[in-house]
Amino acid sequence: MRFASWSASALTGATVLFGSVVGWHGPAMAGSDNSSDTYAGDYQAGSLPPGTFIALQYLGAAHSDGFFNTAGQELPNSHANTFEEFTRFVYFGQLGGHPVVLEAEIPFATLTDVNLPGTNSQVASGFVDPVVHFTYFFTADAKIQRWFGFTNYFYLPLGRSYDSLAAINVSTASQFTDVPQFGYTEGLGKLSPSLNGFFFDLIANASFHTNGVNPVTVVNPASSPFPGVLTYDTLTQSTSYDVKAFLRYEPKPLMYIAVGVEKSWGGEQVATNGRFAVTGLPIVIAQPDLPLTEDNYLRGHIEFEFPLAQDFSVAGDVFHDFDSVGGFKENIGAELRLAKFFYPVPPK
Repeated sequence: MRFASWSASALTGATVLFGSVVGWHGPAMAGSDNSSDTYAGDYQAGSLPPGTFIALQYLGAAHSDGFFNTAGQELPNSHANTFEEFTRFVYFGQLGGHPVVLEAEIPFATLTDVNLPGTNSQVASGFVDPVVHFTYFFTADAKIQRWFGFTNYFYLPLGRSYDSLAAINVSTASQFTDVPQFGYTEGLGKLSPSLNGFFFDLIANASFHTNGVNPVTVVNPASSPFPGVLTYDTLTQSTSYDVKAFLRYEPKPLMYIAVGVEKSWGGEQVATNGRFAVTGLPIVIAQPDLPLTEDNYLRGHIEFEFPLAQDFSVAGDVFHDFDSVGGFKENIGAELRLAKFFYPVPPK
């Protein structure tokens, strides 16, 4: 049995602005809270007893050999390494006879070995937007092996690491994001005895973003051909969508291996209300809207979990991007998840 989960995907949405703006290349900008980090089989946790508490620790890293703009063009010699870690707490209860799960997360993230030609390659890392979320299960029946639940994630704009001068930000530009999600798990053993232990998992969500504040600042020194300061006041972002599907084999509780595919699209970020103030002159030049990035990728996953004790397990996700537009294409990435279970004391 597993537990409902998420994760901030701010790193996937880390953005870069390149192209000419009154004669120079600009910096990268906002992160994006989109999708979730739900693992295969997580919705199967709807069968855990009320009163169960879980403490989790996530550690992850990914390597990218290319950044692609929103037109699908790769920025030459671009690369970066991503590191993230977050702590999550989970509590299981009941509402109207149905399982309910309450969760909260505290995430941190950074990038290293960043090279984005045409930018300052500066990185703003650290504490990113924390998340609170709940899951309500319409169906959680271990006997027929069917689980169906609704989750809502609230990404709170409290990450204070954002820097409008930096080339890369792992935090959003003070954006609130609401992510409603449906999760469905079906045991396949009922179809044929040869499929005992096999499960199908489907996770689908949409991420709704509020506007960001001051996403872009570019300072051109007096020695440059165009001395002055470029600023954009507002960041708009369209809705992001994400779908994951897994085929999973689970020989016993807290042990499985799964293969899956994930498709994310939408989430186009555009910097608006731009202006360029010329140094030493009372001249302000209005700037056109500036596309930044989007949440658009096709990703493959291999996931696993095995128990270290009856109340402690380790899980992992190894992934690769087959395609990416408007962001870093992750050649290889891996995440490790440790979970400590605190089960309720049975009544005497």
